[in-house]
Amino acid sequence: GQVVRKFRGHAGKVSTVQFNEEATVILSGSIDSSIRCWDCRSRRPEPVQTLDEARDGVSSVKVSDHEVLAGWAWWRMPVIPSTQEAEAGESLEPGRRRLHSVDGRVRRYDLRMGQLFSDYVGSPITCTCFSRDGQCTLVSSLDSTLRLLDKDTGELLGEYKGHKNQEYKLDCCLSERDTHVVSCSEDGKVFFWDLVEGALALALPVGCGV
Repeated sequence: GQVVRKFRGHAGKVSTVQFNEEATVILSGSIDSSIRCWDCRSRRPEPVQTLDEARDGVSSVKVSDHEVLAGWAWWRMPVIPSTQEAEAGESLEPGRRRLHSVDGRVRRYDLRMGQLFSDYVGSPITCTCFSRDGQCTLVSSLDSTLRLLDKDTGELLGEYKGHKNQEYKLDCCLSERDTHVVSCSEDGKVFFWDLVEGALALALPVGCGV
C-alpha cells in the first residue's frame, strides 16, 4: 500500500487511468480535457505526451498496442445536492459521477502514425473499449444505448438497448471471445447482449445500481 511514485500535471481532477499492455506507460484522463502519457521507467516529472484536442472532460481511456481510444463527457460531483434534488430526495451515491456533455465524440489516436480519428455519437460518452480482435470499438452513452463501430471507418455495426444509463458513468466491455456485449445499468442489473444478433441474452440482478 505504499506510494511508489506520483504523477502531477493535470489542471483538474483525474477521472480515468490506464496502463499500456507492457505496463511501461500510464495514460491519465482528466476533467481538464486532456490525456497525459507518463513513462513509468523515466524519472522525468513531465508527461512524455499530452493529447488535448477536446473541449470536455475525459470520461474513458483505453489503450491497445499503439492506439488510444477515448470518450469525452463533462461531469460534476456535488458534495451537497442542489435544492431541487434535495426536495426530490435525490443524492449521489459514493463513487458515482453524474455526467453532462456537449461533445459526444469518441476519439482514437494512432500514436505510431501521429493521426487522430473522431466519430460523432451524439450523446455524452460514458465508456469506450476495443474489441478483442482489434477491429471494432464499443461505445456506451447517456441515451441508454451501446454502439458497436467499425474501428477504421466509424460505420455503425450494431446497437444494444434495454439497460438504463442516463446520468452516471457506467462501464461496458466485450466478452473474452467477442461474442457478447456487457454493460452495467443504473437499475442494479448487468446486461448481456448477443454481439451479432443484438438480442438481449441476460439481465442479471446484482443489487444497487452498478
